[in-house]
Amino acid sequence: MTWKSYAAASGATVLAGWLASAPPENAANGAAVVRARPARATVSTASASDIQEQASRLQSRIRRETSYVRPARNPFRFSESGPVASAIPAPEPSNVPVQVATPFVPPPPTVTLVGMAEDRAEQGSERTAILSSPEGVLLVRKGDDVLGQYRVTAVDEEAVELTSVADGSTLRLSLAR
Repeated sequence: MTWKSYAAASGATVLAGWLASAPPENAANGAAVVRARPARATVSTASASDIQEQASRLQSRIRRETSYVRPARNPFRFSESGPVASAIPAPEPSNVPVQVATPFVPPPPTVTLVGMAEDRAEQGSERTAILSSPEGVLLVRKGDDVLGQYRVTAVDEEAVELTSVADGSTLRLSLAR
């Protein structure tokens, strides 16, 4: 087949689809002719009275409006709830284990020791620890603060020792091998 035959077949298909999906003739003209007949006029009046009957039936089924009643509980207040009836009996006081509240201990910071640097001078060598933290890379020496929570107390060849400012606990970070 050539391009001309493809074009003709495609055009015929489009035309057939357009004619098949065309809307029906104007329904308003057909409705006017139907209403002009006397037999249809009585049917139209009967259907109108049927519609009125259905509307009145639906109006009578509408629920009567009730007066406002304040709810027994407030879901936004914890303390105003009433007593709760429980289907499970409460355990005897002697069987209830006593739980001691432990003080909250914040987790250690997400600081890792990435590397070590050493400055050699005539007085000796001074080490610098390279730490990785959520704030970025930190270069710290002995006596520096880390994240406002720790103070560097010692910098060895392969480890750094951090002491908590709050409680004095020690955290030792070593190089990963």
